[in-house]
Amino acid sequence: MDIQPAMVFVTGATGFTGPYVVEALLAAGESVRCLVRETSQADFLVQRNIPIVEGDLERPDGLVEAIQGADALVSVSPIRFAPSLVAACQQAGVTRGVFLSSTWRFSKVRTPDVEAVSSGEEAVEASGMEATILRPTMIYGPGNDRNLSLLRDYLGKRSILPIFGSGENLVQPVYVTDVADAVVAALLRSGTIGQVYELAGGEPLTYTAMVDTLSHLMGRTVVKVYVPLFVAVPLIGLYGKLTRNPAVRVDQVKRMAEDRAFDISRAEKDLGFAPKSFSVGMREAMQINGEL
Repeated sequence: MDIQPAMVFVTGATGFTGPYVVEALLAAGESVRCLVRETSQADFLVQRNIPIVEGDLERPDGLVEAIQGADALVSVSPIRFAPSLVAACQQAGVTRGVFLSSTWRFSKVRTPDVEAVSSGEEAVEASGMEATILRPTMIYGPGNDRNLSLLRDYLGKRSILPIFGSGENLVQPVYVTDVADAVVAALLRSGTIGQVYELAGGEPLTYTAMVDTLSHLMGRTVVKVYVPLFVAVPLIGLYGKLTRNPAVRVDQVKRMAEDRAFDISRAEKDLGFAPKSFSVGMREAMQINGEL
């Protein structure tokens, strides 16, 4: 590691991944200042005496003043906010940045969210900043990760699980602390400047195998019902029209047909990235949750 910023400005610190990134930065000896919305729960930042600046990336007025004096930016907030962050960094004279993006970048199911990921990355790449982009897959861990915690909650209450498609598509969830460690490594290593890295778990596995691993850890017997996509897509489309806040969307169902496994060899080489396997990571998460 050959870069040592004195002050790191962090956005997205109060989301699921943000606290882990903040802790990893502090463990590496960095000073941290965080942008926090007025309505966000920030007790852990207060308890650690971490400086907080109130602000909202949806309304970026005051962002330049908030980031002024920082040596680097770590953006854990959605990459769609990159244009505002890049503009603020340029005005504040902050040249170094690490941006968390998403492997949604590769999805062929084009939605506004997917397009926003692409546009955000393009803003970073065109900025002239000394930037590094990290693309994690589905992030999971203790508590409510809003990914696998939803599946875990479902399996805890029900013994029948519909699986859209064959269940043979590949997935590669990544544990949250592995992502946080990669963020710090990317920030502190000059060789990562101008680079983009995919971050995924220790090995790919089929969606069915992921469900089997999770249900085994939970001690649950689950009956898997496979629903062909040509049946599922119109049904979910109709459900979406009849429901104000559908639990499942058509684009999510279509994405079930895509393989979401990625080559992490560059991250392993440049970042020292050594992610947990899904079974190890999920067991750790459940132990922390008190479920094992």
